[in-house]
Amino acid sequence: MTGRRGYRAYRQGRMAAANLAVLVLIVVLLFPIYWMLISSLRGESQFSFPPKFLPTHPSATSYVQIFTQKPLGTWLLNSTMVSLASTMLSIAVSAPTAFVLSRFRSAALTSFSIAILATQMLPATLLVIPMYFLFRTLRLLDSLAGLVLVYTAFAIPLSVWILRGFFDTIPRDLEESAKIDGCTELTAFLRITLPLSLPGLAATGVFAFVLAWNDFFFAKTFINSQWKWVVPVGLSSLSGWYVLEWQQTMAASAVFALPPAIAFLFVQRYLVGGLTGGAVKG
Repeated sequence: MTGRRGYRAYRQGRMAAANLAVLVLIVVLLFPIYWMLISSLRGESQFSFPPKFLPTHPSATSYVQIFTQKPLGTWLLNSTMVSLASTMLSIAVSAPTAFVLSRFRSAALTSFSIAILATQMLPATLLVIPMYFLFRTLRLLDSLAGLVLVYTAFAIPLSVWILRGFFDTIPRDLEESAKIDGCTELTAFLRITLPLSLPGLAATGVFAFVLAWNDFFFAKTFINSQWKWVVPVGLSSLSGWYVLEWQQTMAASAVFALPPAIAFLFVQRYLVGGLTGGAVKG
């Protein structure tokens, strides 16, 4: 009896320690977001000792200023259009490519799949100069369409591998049954495989969207016109040589973080299944 009680106390202690560890982890992860929000609402100085964890005189003035004094709305629209376009384009290219690599095996396809993964290992700084000259030849500099092509090219390799792992988990018997009922290879893919791979598509879409949404390097290199900037480039313009507008920077950062948070909220149910689905079957 004493042994059973001791084991129960041991399990309760482990559970309490695990809950405490999770609570500490949540606090650590959420504190930067909390600090960003209260910093954007401060009406007083950002710096004080001891630090104030609640604003004394909260004010939404900085949110009004970033939309009236800065073209944040235009930058948000540019970021949204570029991110959504590159996401849809990368999925449209990656899905059929991953399906072919999943369903057909040959030395050429294996070499191709390894080659596209190897492109992910090339640093962006190595590619930016040849891409700059290529875009200048194609007249895609200072163009949002050019930015879409850049993000699509960088999202495709890993998207193909994510979707290939997910397609491997879908039984081929379903496609064979569809072919017996009159479907072709293409219609079986569109009507059977693609709907069943919705979690994998969601995971791939989130990856491609965040990749484009957070980029600063290529956007700063290829876009010059202020009205074509995306939000990361616009945020960098809020800091001058001698002055950094903390309230406006924090307010713009909070607005910038909102769309990805909403996207994660809607697709998180599919995202977990999509990221783990490819790990079930090798």
